[in-house]
Amino acid sequence: MKKRTLACLLAGILAVGSLAGCGKKEEQTSGAKTESGYAKNAKLKVWGSQEDQEMYKKMIEAFQKEVPEAADWEIEQAVVMGADAKTELLKDASAAADVFDFASDQVMELQAANALYRITKNKDEIIANNLDTAIQSASVDGELYGYPVASTTFLMFYDKSMYTEEEVKNLNTMMEKQLPEGVTNFSMDIDNGWYNSCFFQAAGCRLFGEDGTDPKSCDFNSEKGLLAGNYLADLAANPKFANQDGAVLLKAFENRTLGATFTGGWDAELIKGYLGDDYGVTKLPEVTFEDGTTAQLASMMNFNLTGVNAQTKYPAEAMLLAEWMTNSDTALEMRYEMRPAASTNKKMEETIAADTENEALKALTEQAQLSVLQTSIPQVANFWTPTEAFGAGLMNQSITRDNMQESLDTMVKNILSKLGE
Repeated sequence: MKKRTLACLLAGILAVGSLAGCGKKEEQTSGAKTESGYAKNAKLKVWGSQEDQEMYKKMIEAFQKEVPEAADWEIEQAVVMGADAKTELLKDASAAADVFDFASDQVMELQAANALYRITKNKDEIIANNLDTAIQSASVDGELYGYPVASTTFLMFYDKSMYTEEEVKNLNTMMEKQLPEGVTNFSMDIDNGWYNSCFFQAAGCRLFGEDGTDPKSCDFNSEKGLLAGNYLADLAANPKFANQDGAVLLKAFENRTLGATFTGGWDAELIKGYLGDDYGVTKLPEVTFEDGTTAQLASMMNFNLTGVNAQTKYPAEAMLLAEWMTNSDTALEMRYEMRPAASTNKKMEETIAADTENEALKALTEQAQLSVLQTSIPQVANFWTPTEAFGAGLMNQSITRDNMQESLDTMVKNILSKLGE
């Protein structure tokens, strides 16, 4: 699945700076109030994916039963994918949902455009309940702008008739093995920065500095980056490797012509259906670089968040609903039963660990601890095209070990070039 290129910063599109993040708009809510100060007849709209609509319907029903203040609220649902939330919100925030799902790599753009309401209610409790990296992904300058829901990264799926659990611990071992004729040892979407960056990050390189916020820093062309680049060049030139994604990748598993691949948890059920008892899923493997060092592949990790619209007429009520949908025991249980994902909520760790049926979810939880947070600074818009070109060059052999340093220098120069140029 190709990573969607981020748009350039849309600062100034929404003229709502005086309303966003001040934490005082709650006082502006008009109409009859409950004893606890909430509007008695609040009207809220919730955006979510098509797949989440039934779950959200049940959540809203449970919310209005469990929270007396919300018994008479009018809560409407609408379908807007988290990946599309930024685009739709920036078109007209006043017509957008009060509560909506969005991806953590949208946080800085939305906050800069004054589209996200700064979370003020129960902030310390929300921070305590969720993983530190998830809170980091939802924050800007130390302020919280989203409620973490789940982590999103990728895993390794493999055919157990091709590899043992021991063999899949190291990619070098996997590539050295001779599999049956017509079977590709390993595939990945090598011309996609979301995937190929895991080799650079394993070597110790970082995009935009250690914390991902320095738009002038990228060391993918360093001595460490050269190790990763040469490893990828050898991988791309290996006849046991294939550059695959999407339907092509899934078809290879269906035909039993693929040993292992990197992809997201969204493909887990289909792959399991194709492989049956031979279905295997695990964290990403280690790799051994040419200098003899062995390192764990470190995937990029994004987070699914729930946010509150800065232009909502009911900020206190919207925060109450958003917090309940992402942190209450009832909502966490519904999510796990209806739409299982690698929850950011610490309460869910034991539940996930005890689930012997969902191997992909366990692997996602483990990989989340080995990942690097995907930056949300605007400069990331320049990351995807150069890394795609780099991967394409590896596959067509225009990029090899012989010109690797020059190719890495070009890639980094393009990543760090001024936005819009």
